[in-house]
Amino acid sequence: MSDGPVSAGTPTVGGTGNRHHVSDYFRMERWEIPPRAGDDTPSAFGGRAPLDAHLTNAAGGLRTGGLLTVADSLGGFTSGIAVLPRWIVTTSLMATVVRLDHQGPLVLTARVLRQGRSSVVTAIDAVDEGDGGAPVAHVVMTCAILDPGDMDLRFQRPFALPMLPPRPDAQGPEEFFRIRPGTGPVTTLDLADHLRNPWGILHGGAVAMLADVAACRAAGPGDPGGRGWSGADTVLHYLRPVKVGPVEARCQVLGGRGDRRLVRVAVHDVGADDRLVSLGTVTVVGG
Repeated sequence: MSDGPVSAGTPTVGGTGNRHHVSDYFRMERWEIPPRAGDDTPSAFGGRAPLDAHLTNAAGGLRTGGLLTVADSLGGFTSGIAVLPRWIVTTSLMATVVRLDHQGPLVLTARVLRQGRSSVVTAIDAVDEGDGGAPVAHVVMTCAILDPGDMDLRFQRPFALPMLPPRPDAQGPEEFFRIRPGTGPVTTLDLADHLRNPWGILHGGAVAMLADVAACRAAGPGDPGGRGWSGADTVLHYLRPVKVGPVEARCQVLGGRGDRRLVRVAVHDVGADDRLVSLGTVTVVGG
């Protein structure tokens, strides 16, 4: 690895460019927080994600699928930097969501909790900068450590990536993530190249967004108060990579009370012999 001025962006494969489409969509700023002198712990990383109008949920905050996507991006990058010259893929993502209404922007901090020979565990905390730093969510992700192959892993250190300017023509999440319109227990995503991560497989954040949308649809047209559903606490296990598509999220409402429902989500890669690729649960709440 070199600290020289080669790549100021996320890791790339085959010269596909320094930026990463999914991270760019959320316009997340990122910066490295190096350890103190003499401390051999990995760097922490900070991130700032704006609250763009097309990304809000029924409560007016950042949709949980979006929150999990930026957490996966920041936590995955933190984990990857910690294990250089190797790299990582996400294997599980567990989020406790404190509140769904946000002023924005959201500020995230990612820190490695444990680094082993084959996996790394990282925690990401999100707070609402526009609401005096009120807690928003706590996420724990586990990543497998892999040989990066021909991935370009040269970065300027300490790493910094500015926030992109807003786009007046920005697509909504369903359109950007190629999630087909529909209702009911099955929601479909069409795999597009801009949704692939540096390994060439479906970005873990895209799976999280699919699970969020699918769980809300499966809960029904609205909560008992007549408002829309929003995803909240989420657990996702990434069992196999998604390479072909289309991808189906098949949901079962396990139960609930009042304005809360617990939804089981099984994600299948239909084009790859319908194999189960992710499994998890999403709590959806009204308003």
